[in-house]
Amino acid sequence: MLVACRKRRIPIEDLKEAVERIERDLHHRFEEEIPAPEIGERVLKELSAIDTVAYIRFASVYREFETVADFENVIQQSRTPERAIR
Repeated sequence: MLVACRKRRIPIEDLKEAVERIERDLHHRFEEEIPAPEIGERVLKELSAIDTVAYIRFASVYREFETVADFENVIQQSRTPERAIR
């Protein structure tokens, strides 16, 4: 998350709160081991609410974008009113 937010004007407190929400929610859902994809999806959700550019940066690595179309798709999704990013 820190790398995705680098050079963005995002207060560190906002990121800390997002991490706390992610941890709390995942610990409530899973008793033992938390699957990595669950963590990644939660990070994407939090970043989409915090900063679109940071979201796109994280998504490009997490989802292994290979083409410009991959970026275009996520940018278009981030423009929807409900920000239904998937």
